[in-house]
Amino acid sequence: MGWFWQSSTPSPNPGTTPSPSLPSQQSTTTPKQPQASQTPDQIEVQKFLQSFMEQAEPKAAPPPPPPPPPAAVSPPAQATTTTTTTTSSFSSWLPWSKSTDTPEQPKEIAPPPLPAKGRSPESRKMSEYSLPTTMSCRDAFDYAWHCHTAGSQINAVYRYGEMRTCSELWDDFWFCMRTKNYSPEGKAEAIKEHYRAKEEKKYGGGKPSSEDIWESREERVDVGTAFKKAFPPPVEDDAAFRKSEAERRRRIRRELGLETEEEKKE
Repeated sequence: MGWFWQSSTPSPNPGTTPSPSLPSQQSTTTPKQPQASQTPDQIEVQKFLQSFMEQAEPKAAPPPPPPPPPAAVSPPAQATTTTTTTTSSFSSWLPWSKSTDTPEQPKEIAPPPLPAKGRSPESRKMSEYSLPTTMSCRDAFDYAWHCHTAGSQINAVYRYGEMRTCSELWDDFWFCMRTKNYSPEGKAEAIKEHYRAKEEKKYGGGKPSSEDIWESREERVDVGTAFKKAFPPPVEDDAAFRKSEAERRRRIRRELGLETEEEKKE
C-alpha cells in the first residue's frame, strides 16, 4: 500500500540537487499521513467515543430556580379579563348573542301541595261496617306457614321485587289464639280493632291507597237498585250456543258496517 500515498508526492527535478533539509521535512510529515487515510466508519466511531466521554464527565448541577414572585399571578388574570372584555364587546355586535345578555328570569315558585282529602263521616262508617268480626285461627296458621314456602317467596319476588316477611301473618295467628276464650261481643270488638289498626298502618298518614285514583262510595247502595240489566237466557246445547253466537257477531258487524256480501244475501 506504499504506492498509494507516495504517488501524491512530487517527483524531484533531475537537474536540481536535493537540499539537506528534505529528510527532516519528510520525517515530520510522515506521521500525519495515516490521519488522512481514515475511513468514514472510523471517523464516526471516533465521534461516538468522544461524545460518550463527554457524557461520562460529571457536570455541575444547575442552580435551583428562584421562587416565583407572588405578583406573577396578576398578569394572567389581567389577560383573562382583557380577553373576556374583548369577547363580550365583539359578541355584542352579533344579533344572536343578545339572548345571552338577557338577565335570568326569576324562578317560578311552585304552588303549595293541596291538603290531603279527609274522609267523610259516611266513608268512615262504611269502613267500620266492612271490618270483619270473625277470624279463623286455622286459616291464620295456614297463611303464616305458607308464607315460608318457596312458592310464596318466589311469588313475592315476582310481584314486589323482594322477599316477603311473615311476621305480620304470625301476629295474626297469635292474636287469634289470644282472643279464643273471649266472649262473643268482646271477641268481635277485638277483631275489629285489630283490623282497624292494620288498615291505619297500611293506608293512614297520607300513604298511597286506591282512593288516590277513585273515590270510595259515600253511602250504601239501596236494595234493588243494582244489577238491573237484563241478561240473555242461558243456552243449553252447543249447537244453539254456536248459532246464537254467530247471530250476535253478525249483528255487531252489521252495526259497524263490516257486513260481507254473503251475509247481506242471507
